[in-house]
Amino acid sequence: MPLGQIFLSVFLALESLHLGLSMELTIVVWLGAGLSVLGALKLVQVERPTWGLTFVLLASGGFLGNQALEDWALEGSWAQTNGLGAGLVLSLLTYQLWLFASGEKTSTHLAINRNAQTILVLGLILILLIALPEQVIVQMFGASVAILTIAAILLASLTLMADRCADYLFSRLLLLLPLFLVVPLLGLLLSIGQGPVIAALGDMFPSGGGSFTPTGFSPRQQLRASAFLQPSNRAVMRATTEDRPNPYLVGNRLVELNEDLVWLPLERPLLALTLFDASIEDSGQLRFEMSNHQFPAGNIPAQRIDVQSLASNNFVFMSPNTSHLIGRFEAVTRNAANVWSPIYDRGANKRWEIETSNDSVPDTFDEINLQLPSFWDAGLQEKSEGFLASDNQQTVYNVLNHFINRSYSLETNFDPDQPFHDFFENEQAAYCFWFATGATLALRANDIPARIVGGYVIHEQLSDAMWVVRERDAHSWVEWQDAEGYWHTIDPTPPSIASFFDGYQSSQFSVLYHRVSGQWQKLIDAVLANELMADLIRYGGVLILLFLFVREYRRIQGRQKKLDSRTVRWQKVWQRFLSSAKLPVNEFWTAGTYAENLPAEWPIARINAARDFLHSYKLLRFSNDDELALAEVESSLDRCLQVITK
Repeated sequence: MPLGQIFLSVFLALESLHLGLSMELTIVVWLGAGLSVLGALKLVQVERPTWGLTFVLLASGGFLGNQALEDWALEGSWAQTNGLGAGLVLSLLTYQLWLFASGEKTSTHLAINRNAQTILVLGLILILLIALPEQVIVQMFGASVAILTIAAILLASLTLMADRCADYLFSRLLLLLPLFLVVPLLGLLLSIGQGPVIAALGDMFPSGGGSFTPTGFSPRQQLRASAFLQPSNRAVMRATTEDRPNPYLVGNRLVELNEDLVWLPLERPLLALTLFDASIEDSGQLRFEMSNHQFPAGNIPAQRIDVQSLASNNFVFMSPNTSHLIGRFEAVTRNAANVWSPIYDRGANKRWEIETSNDSVPDTFDEINLQLPSFWDAGLQEKSEGFLASDNQQTVYNVLNHFINRSYSLETNFDPDQPFHDFFENEQAAYCFWFATGATLALRANDIPARIVGGYVIHEQLSDAMWVVRERDAHSWVEWQDAEGYWHTIDPTPPSIASFFDGYQSSQFSVLYHRVSGQWQKLIDAVLANELMADLIRYGGVLILLFLFVREYRRIQGRQKKLDSRTVRWQKVWQRFLSSAKLPVNEFWTAGTYAENLPAEWPIARINAARDFLHSYKLLRFSNDDELALAEVESSLDRCLQVITK
């Protein structure tokens, strides 16, 4: 077996290992490795996939991934949270294995064939785009290195040179030695480049590492003197509503800032709302009542917002004035971090509906909403009292105006010993967590109950009724409580945050992907609203794809048999000529070569007859009209044999 085939087989097995670990599916590892070995042995003749078969394969992978992988893949894995993307990736792996198995046995000293080139290109693209879990990342010289990725690149290099350099492969391997020496640097470069590429492609692949930091919602927010390099554009939610939605989606509310600058929620027992706490809508969804303590916002009508989660967690985000949470889940719980999480059926779409209302009630007063941290001192208190006005409303305005007129920046450089003092008193540039913290504490210092709110801000519109929320949209703002007990929302982050969003615009591919994906999901929801219809579409879709696959494969198989039979006829014509003319068999000679090297002792008539046949054979062997060409060449051979066999 040629070395190139061996290296290509190992490359496919390594790619299967990479994808299997990424998706946490061991069956992918074993099946991929097994099929790569069988493909190298060429025990069974397999036809090369056509464009039609490739389309059916990709469609089947996407359909089955969406319908099956999300049901039985490991909970929380990439394959479970994005079955469509994982199914397409597995289809591409299957296509590579198919190409490998359909290739002919090749000899050494030949350039790598087209099938192998396609396999290497697709394989390297998938390996470089799909990040491995942290458990298989090793540390080398202080740098994180994905050994499997480096090994795949080296194997691809060996495959390219193995057959053509078979006689002096060892010396060529020495040229790869520098790659081993710079493995840590190569791994670092790959990780840096991986993040931006994945962000540009949308959400077809799991997020990679590098300088794109996932700044998404955190149940406990921590202030750090050194912030993020570049936030991720990865989508976490799609929201659909007929009216412009409230720009804020609340994840949780935090009330206590400890000495480590970590905001903590109010300590209270866990809460679970079950079927007995909900009403059932006509659609079969459960409708849970939520506590709405927001100040009534005039005559703004009630609004319903449909939200689909695209993240791996089960957190629920709601507008500040949400009165009801609606969805297809059995229960919804509030954990110790004050975050609501539904209990979904396995494999179910993580979706919920928000119903807002002005029918709110005042909240009780709690001293913890006036609590100041242990590091609060006279200097901070004095600056805060400078915002004091004749009434609470004006004091809030003063605090808000102070912070929104400052500068926004993700890169901070505070005094490490007293970072908050440096931010607050010296009016340093910072990001939303700091401004929300400063405003909350300044209000409390003036005896106004306040709390920090963590969640997302909605600002990226895909269509008239659809919005997308990304990890970079994670945000913090403030709620303060008036004398009646109602809570009001304010955002002390400076408007210059707009320049931050301008600097990290979503790629056109990502926007298009989410627009199409959102519309497709709406169509699927409408079609699958009836359970019987849903089953008919699922099983009918599988049968249709299977029928198309079998039909196309049998078609190309029949065409190949027809081509093989014609090849046999051509070979018989050629062998009949050589045997009748008693010419030596030389597999490297063409018809033209034979015509130039006919025996000199032959009579001139015999030479002319042989040359006429060889000219006819050379001219018609690869004619488009194979049947007519064969008939004419066979007739020419008959005429030739009448002369040379006399």
